[in-house]
Amino acid sequence: MRHYTLHQRLPGGGVRFLGGTCGHAYYVPALIRPAGEAVTRVEVRAVDELYASSAPAPFLFRWPSRTPDKDT
Repeated sequence: MRHYTLHQRLPGGGVRFLGGTCGHAYYVPALIRPAGEAVTRVEVRAVDELYASSAPAPFLFRWPSRTPDKDT
């Protein structure tokens, strides 16, 4: 493989490019949570030397539930 690309699937069918790497790991500095979304789908694709992309390998990121601040 030449490199890998990462995309975030957005509500409504859009995508957000998160980055790419020639290595085996990629750090996403800021995954943006769309309003009210409980789970975010991130897709990784392998790209070969002729720039043909593989099928996406998806994974789901589950956001922690929000709890209201308590006044003490």
